[in-house]
Amino acid sequence: MKKIFIYFLSLALIISLLPLSGSAQSEEHDPDLWSAVKPLDTTVSFLNTGAHPDDERSDFLAYLSRGLGVKTSSLIANRGEGGQNEIGQELGNGLGIIRSREMIEAAKITGVKAYHLSETTSDTIYDFGFSKTKDETLSHWGKDLTYERLIRFIRTYQPDIVMPSFRDSDTQHGHHRTMTILSQEAFKDAADPNIFPEQLKEGLSVWQTKKFYLPADSKDTADTSIEIGMLDPIYGMSYPQIGEESRYMHKSQGMGNDIPVAPRQTHLELVDSAVETNGSNDLFAGIPYDFNEWAKTFPKKEKALQVHFTKFQKAWMELSPATLAARYSVRRSKH
Repeated sequence: MKKIFIYFLSLALIISLLPLSGSAQSEEHDPDLWSAVKPLDTTVSFLNTGAHPDDERSDFLAYLSRGLGVKTSSLIANRGEGGQNEIGQELGNGLGIIRSREMIEAAKITGVKAYHLSETTSDTIYDFGFSKTKDETLSHWGKDLTYERLIRFIRTYQPDIVMPSFRDSDTQHGHHRTMTILSQEAFKDAADPNIFPEQLKEGLSVWQTKKFYLPADSKDTADTSIEIGMLDPIYGMSYPQIGEESRYMHKSQGMGNDIPVAPRQTHLELVDSAVETNGSNDLFAGIPYDFNEWAKTFPKKEKALQVHFTKFQKAWMELSPATLAARYSVRRSKH
């Protein structure tokens, strides 16, 4: 409930800062203002996990963050110290610093918060080169250290949905497989007070992620398929194009491509769920999406709170990003 009231206060602050009058204008869109108010459309949070900088699912994350306003983060294990460098001679820790910064700059474009399990350049969670298995990887990283930090992050960030970037496949890099396996184990363990109980003594709370997804190879093997290839009129690009723009920031890896606006689907397999979806395959089924849906989760004795949440959602819908664009000069004048 704490994070819901944070959203509540944020919405109140945004509304209090809006002008009381304004007129529709036909100027160019202001993406900065739009990106500030769009996340207030929903209370959902999404976490993408991976092993190396540039493992993030950039196109899908752009859709979630820029398109829907979902609070979206990418948690990467190491800093890519064992990768290549196409722009200079730095390797090892020097390259890790470069790639960490590239990831942060890439995340700014997609509207994603970037995090690492690795805390310093001398951390044991290090890109030591290619590995084939989880056991080999954790023999270098340290199983307890790596898992403790992952559980700590989940209990701190409290994601509603977690999705690793890769499946646990024999063809995958061992670092990728490790993050996928640990992320799935954490689905239940982060909610177990017997797992790393010292974190609870420090003030953290257990956290039950609502859903755990894996990327699916095709629509035939997916539980959910989402079209993400549409053009976003605010940014003047499709979400895959926004994703590619962010991938251009991974310069040391030679990433990024110019692509046209074209249909593209993200396919997902629902592996674990702690919520009732009533047969729906929607990504957010069973997860309160906004204040109206949160109001429905309160017991009948909390009728007053239900009314407050419903009224607040109604007030916000009147000041939604689309309405703001017309009524409160979200569009920026041309000079």
